Amino acid sequence: MGNLLRFFRAPVFEDEEKTRQAFLLNIILWLLIIVPVPYLIFVLWTVPELSTRAWIQAIAGEILNLTLLFLLRRGYVRTAALIQSIAFWLFFTVTAITAYGVQDEAYIIGYPLVILIAGLLLGPHFSVMATVLCLLTGLGMLLAQFGGLINNPQIRSPQLTWIISLVFFPVIATLQYLTVRTLRDAIQRARRSEEKYKLISKVSTDYVFESRIDENGVAQTVWLGGAFEKMTGYTPEEYIDAGGWNAHIHPEDAEKDARDMETLFKNQNVLASEIRTIAKNGEIRWERVFAHPVWDAEKNQLVGIIGAVQDITEQKEAEERAQKTLLQQAAILNNIPDMAWLKDLANRYIAVNEQFLNISGKTEEEVIGKTDNDVWEQPYADYYRMDDLEVIHTGKRKTVEERQRDRYGREYWVETTKTPIRNDHGEVVGTTGIARDITERKRAELERERLISELGAKNAELERFTYTVSHDLKAPLVTINGFIGYIERDGLAGNFESFQNDLARIRQAVKKMQTLLNDLLELSRIGRMMNEPVEAEFSAIVRDALSMLDGPISARKVQIEFHDEGHKVIGDRTRLLEVVQNLVENAIKFMGNQPNPGIKIGSFRDEHEKPVFFVQDNGMGIEPQYQDRIFGLFNKLDPSTEGSGIGLALVKRIIEFHDGAIWLDSQPGKGTTFFFTLPVSG
Repeated sequence: MGNLLRFFRAPVFEDEEKTRQAFLLNIILWLLIIVPVPYLIFVLWTVPELSTRAWIQAIAGEILNLTLLFLLRRGYVRTAALIQSIAFWLFFTVTAITAYGVQDEAYIIGYPLVILIAGLLLGPHFSVMATVLCLLTGLGMLLAQFGGLINNPQIRSPQLTWIISLVFFPVIATLQYLTVRTLRDAIQRARRSEEKYKLISKVSTDYVFESRIDENGVAQTVWLGGAFEKMTGYTPEEYIDAGGWNAHIHPEDAEKDARDMETLFKNQNVLASEIRTIAKNGEIRWERVFAHPVWDAEKNQLVGIIGAVQDITEQKEAEERAQKTLLQQAAILNNIPDMAWLKDLANRYIAVNEQFLNISGKTEEEVIGKTDNDVWEQPYADYYRMDDLEVIHTGKRKTVEERQRDRYGREYWVETTKTPIRNDHGEVVGTTGIARDITERKRAELERERLISELGAKNAELERFTYTVSHDLKAPLVTINGFIGYIERDGLAGNFESFQNDLARIRQAVKKMQTLLNDLLELSRIGRMMNEPVEAEFSAIVRDALSMLDGPISARKVQIEFHDEGHKVIGDRTRLLEVVQNLVENAIKFMGNQPNPGIKIGSFRDEHEKPVFFVQDNGMGIEPQYQDRIFGLFNKLDPSTEGSGIGLALVKRIIEFHDGAIWLDSQPGKGTTFFFTLPVSG
């Protein structure tokens, strides 16, 4: 049966217009092959006298139609159509001429058929040509009838019949032209739509589908479109014959697809469900499915599904490659003992190692995809971002030493090296960084710098000390040397009174030299000979110092005011006692002509809540030009005062040895305040 249907079926060509002509011509030819059979039977049965004519017409017609059918099968569609149209015209012309001319059925009915067939098979232009040919032939037959060459049945006027055909035939041609024109326009539009559709299918990675739900609740695919063949390798017919969607789902995703169907049976959309399917060549393809239920409201049940399927295989493969890369990077990063990370151009973290998470106190989920502003405190985040931008813009590696704060609030030093990440085209696509804790190294560097600075200061102090000692010790020696000459001269002259005076002056110079040497010895002992540090109440140290200076305080009638804040200091108590004693003694010594001398001792807290001690007097004060020299060796602002001028240098040396600092604030005529810091407990 199938072979019989294919025998009668019209051939199909790549040209759609040719296929259409072949389809019409095939129908016409088979009708013309079949129609002569009943016609011949009818003539033989009813009009035997016309049997010869009928046989000739039938045989000629069958031979012609079979020949045209052969040409049609060989692809000569237009040639066969042209011959068929001419044959029709000849057949009806001969029939009309041999009968009743323009009044014959062959003219009245046959010629309109010729016009119609010519238009359908060959186009509107041939329809017009056929119309003109038929009218001219009819005019010839009309003239032949007037000349007696054609029988005139006198049924009606032949002129009237021709006039009617003059109107009727063009009308038929016009209608046929409009019909063919409309049909061609529709075909052209359909062709353009199909071309667009094919073009979209070539560039698209999606296809659309429609399924119906059978009585068993199983979805049966009924239509597929878009890039279906490109995605699956199947034609729609092959796909449906091979079992459709259900037969091509990856076994591991069958359960997920079943859940999607349950969603559709609840009249809910399936959005972006990712399913693996198996293509014709056996490849596994990742597809993202969007499905919409077609719901029968009356039956309240799912009757169909329409949707779209997007090929995301490349995206999934890229994600898998990226994931493998990240795992490799993570393995590499986690083998680095320092903090390590990767960032993209938007400052988002792509990967971090375990040390990074330990320092930040965050989980990987809290870091990946986040920026520095989400992970670190604002000042640090801004600084890190500036470094990243510099590396991105310059494309060069950068190493910096910067501060960092860990999850416990501990601030420490790190050495950070940031390097640009480049793609295959050499474009910067991110940054990578490693931060190493260099706190100990930095502390050593700072300690070295402190020691170098301290050594420089000590060298400078040594130079000043050498100069001062050589100068101050030279004076007594010059005095002794000078008076030895006087002693020799007075001894020879027998002037014993002058001799005794000279000896007294030598003794005074020797005593001064001894005092200077003792003070220098005391200064040199600081830092070398120290007692073990102890915790001592500052108030007790002040009381002991005031007790030792009770004589000078009483003699000068100095009013002492001490505000005890309860601080406990840590250090060499004997040396700290010397500090307070020297500062108070210095204040008494330089009271000047103050009628109401007073000294205040106390403490206050600075901006860091650390105690600062002070000794304040209302004495003569210190001129600004001398304030920088006040802590130097043997610097005496008033030569008439007792002492060698080493007291404040001694105080400064003791305080600095205790990691403290000392400075002053003084106004001439209003007094001086010495401020100093010491290590305290608590």
